Amino acid sequence: MASFFLDIYTPFGHYLKTNASFLEVQSEDYLLGILPEHAPLVSSLVISKMVIEINATRYIYAIGGGIISIDKDGVTLLLDSIERSDEINLQRALDAKMRAEQRLSDSSDKTIDKKRAELALARAINRIHLIQTDK
Repeated sequence: MASFFLDIYTPFGHYLKTNASFLEVQSEDYLLGILPEHAPLVSSLVISKMVIEINATRYIYAIGGGIISIDKDGVTLLLDSIERSDEINLQRALDAKMRAEQRLSDSSDKTIDKKRAELALARAINRIHLIQTDK
């Protein structure tokens, strides 16, 4: 089976280096399905589900956005965050969602960073949706 080199980094360092046969990620405009010998591309990614197929096994991840770069040498992902579906703690995600919603609903507190709370809410919803639909 044909494959391509996949290298994933987060702010905490190197996350994964492998050969994959398929990658699915969500850019700002498109759902991208990456196969071996994909055309070169650089794009930003949004908070979403990501699928990687390695040796005919599909792995599902929640990602916190980032950048994808595809060239002749393979695919590089620079991600804000990544969690494999079996690593997600549903209660922790539900608690994060509740905290973010509370921050966003508190219009009296002017010190709250609304953009940060919106991103936290989006990440929590993504994790919850992923674990509830892919288990």
